[in-house]
Amino acid sequence: MPEPRRLARRMPWWLAALLAGAAVLWLAGRLAEQSELARIRQAGGHRLEVYVGSLRNAVDKYAYLPYVLSINDDVAGLLARPQDAARRERVNRYLETVNRSARSSALYLLDAHGEAIAASNWNTPQSYVGNNYAFRPYYQDARAGRPGRFYGVGATTRQPGYFLSQPVFDARGVAGVVVAKVSLDALETSWQRAGDRVLVADRAGIAFLSAVPAWKLRSLAPVAAPALDYIRQTSQYDRRSFSPLGLVELSALDADARVVALPEGRGRSAWLAQTVALDDHGWRVLLLSDLAPLRQTVRNALVATGFGLIALWLLLLYWRQRRRRIRDNLAAGEALRRAHDELERKVAERTRDLIDSNRALEREVAERKRTETELRAAQDELVQAAKLAVLGQMAAGVTHELNQPLAAMRTLADNAVTLLDRGRPEQARGNLGMIAGLVERMGRITGQLRAFARKRSADRPAVAVPVAQALANARLLLEDRFARRRVALQLTLADPGVAVLGDQVRLEQVLINLLRNALDAVAEIAAPRIEVRVDTLGERVRIEVCDNGPGIAAEALGRLFEPFFTTKDGEGLGLGLAISLSILRDCQGRLSAANRAEGGACFTIELPAAPAG
Repeated sequence: MPEPRRLARRMPWWLAALLAGAAVLWLAGRLAEQSELARIRQAGGHRLEVYVGSLRNAVDKYAYLPYVLSINDDVAGLLARPQDAARRERVNRYLETVNRSARSSALYLLDAHGEAIAASNWNTPQSYVGNNYAFRPYYQDARAGRPGRFYGVGATTRQPGYFLSQPVFDARGVAGVVVAKVSLDALETSWQRAGDRVLVADRAGIAFLSAVPAWKLRSLAPVAAPALDYIRQTSQYDRRSFSPLGLVELSALDADARVVALPEGRGRSAWLAQTVALDDHGWRVLLLSDLAPLRQTVRNALVATGFGLIALWLLLLYWRQRRRRIRDNLAAGEALRRAHDELERKVAERTRDLIDSNRALEREVAERKRTETELRAAQDELVQAAKLAVLGQMAAGVTHELNQPLAAMRTLADNAVTLLDRGRPEQARGNLGMIAGLVERMGRITGQLRAFARKRSADRPAVAVPVAQALANARLLLEDRFARRRVALQLTLADPGVAVLGDQVRLEQVLINLLRNALDAVAEIAAPRIEVRVDTLGERVRIEVCDNGPGIAAEALGRLFEPFFTTKDGEGLGLGLAISLSILRDCQGRLSAANRAEGGACFTIELPAAPAG
């Protein structure tokens, strides 16, 4: 049968298979989407119940407080005789004591005209006494003979809170109002630590509590004019306009759940919005759950289903091919026998080619090993050059360190000669002893310089290096810079005897590079400070070199360890950190950098700990 006619006969079967596969993929994605959405919704519902419960607990646990205060005899007596100074003082102190015990924000007493005549903060600069709060809804509700509730910003303190009021009755009716103000900041802080995106909105749709600080006092929808008038009349919030949060409804699942889009960065992300209405307060609690897991689940389901369809197709193809192979094998026996000789010839040729390729590969491996040896030698030369450059920069400080003992030795020697001439050998011996001490100190300085400048052998094995000794040697070489710049160095060793596997001279070079960088970072700081901490973490030792400088710029943080990259405005070659990283990698160590939360930068070294003994 000609090829075009055979393809035409097979085309409907291929189209039917493609349509069936597409239908299976759609059904799998739909089922996965519904299942994951139900799981996210159920989990969000549980979390939302917890948030609603914590909100009700934070609000309702103080509901008893205004009523208890309203039945106090001194409170009723002060309303009857507001000019009684002694009773006023008793009520003030009583409110202060109850407020401290109940841990509320404030307690105060209003007369029938809404003027505060006693308060728990009576003796503070922000005392409520003398202020009139008749415009507040909680006063108006209590004045009408019923308990009042109101959330808003304090008219005196400008601090937000939840106000609970209770009328105080006498024989003629409502004589005054007791008010308790409760702060919900602790509740809001606990929500922020939980990491969910949850908020509480009032009747006007304004979010007055939120786990996301940027959402606070923003509206879920444009605020109506009557609601804005109410906010202005009651001074509920400290602003007159409220920018919308920008939630866009994509689909509604039911009355309490819908899928919304939230503007974030340069795009929008999809979230599941679940709400619970608190009708007794006129509030709505809204929880947003990220739908990124849903999209990932759908992708996984589609991939798994696709692989399953591919496997099924391959299985069918294998079955078909097997049948064809059996048929072809029967006809190919003779052809295989004829091709045997040709195959042996090709195998021989291929074997010769493989032998030639193997020899070429061996030559390439040898060339790469030679190149690696040359690169390592060049790296060692670069390390040595960097060390000599550091020595050159420290020359002035070392000269200063040597000039002082030399001058002292000259003076002591002259004094010793004079003392010997005067027949006072004991005092001359003391001068000679001090000269010997100065010579020993100069020997330590020059010895450290010789050890630091010494070139490391490429095949030198790793040894146990005491970290405290390496830090002491590095500090000795930089002592003059610490003194001249008046930089405080704080050294903390969890174990003074801790040692690492490596090379002492190279470890000292890394420490000197990091300390010099830290000294440069705090050059413009009023109270410069460098901290070095050494901790043991199992089989690893961590050394941290931190400063209180300006920190590392975000754009430079990812390039610090690139060769020839520097942040010192033309000073230095930008090789110090790259060489330090290479040295530590040779010792199976690591080097990383980060900014500290309290300010400044911190470089962390991790090296294998030396075995005990």
